[in-house]
Amino acid sequence: CAAGRLQGVVLRAGDFYGAGRGSWLDQAIVKNAARGKLVYPGPLDRMHAWAYLPDLARVFVALASAPQRSAFEQLHFEGHSLDGRALLALLEGELGAGGIHPQRGWQRSSLPWGLIRAVGVVHPMWRELARMRYLWSVSHALDDHGLAAITGPLQTTPPADALRAALQALGLIAPGDVGKTQRTNGATHGVAGAHRMEASG
Repeated sequence: CAAGRLQGVVLRAGDFYGAGRGSWLDQAIVKNAARGKLVYPGPLDRMHAWAYLPDLARVFVALASAPQRSAFEQLHFEGHSLDGRALLALLEGELGAGGIHPQRGWQRSSLPWGLIRAVGVVHPMWRELARMRYLWSVSHALDDHGLAAITGPLQTTPPADALRAALQALGLIAPGDVGKTQRTNGATHGVAGAHRMEASG
């Protein structure tokens, strides 16, 4: 293409979830939720970045429609920043509201990282999975002020509504009306307000 007409944008986001399968949410965290078991990959007190896919899709559309500012930009989408306790509490609440009430209460556990590393010696996918463990051990969040400066205020689905829709899509709870309330950029998502920081991955 002609010089100066191609724009490159790198948009970083947290772990994807919602609108189907193939995420940490369904492959690990709520995999055995129907049996009253939840698995969290890291320490419960560490902040983690999440991206609800329908919200992220709207961001892509907004970026594509925004006026070009420079030839190359790196941007972040904040999404939802939640520590493990907050995420599991929301999930337990939504699963309970959806009719799942474990007789002995919810059981929480972590991933067998030692086993994952061992299997990774012969299984490339598990090896790469083990290399990403640090993202569960180190608190992080994404600052999307730069993104909002281009697209305008970002509309994000509240975490409880997003998780409810994700659980419905996974068939764990019955379909129903998901709350329409949204928060604009700058509002606190989950418990992340005091923990916002720049992140590069």
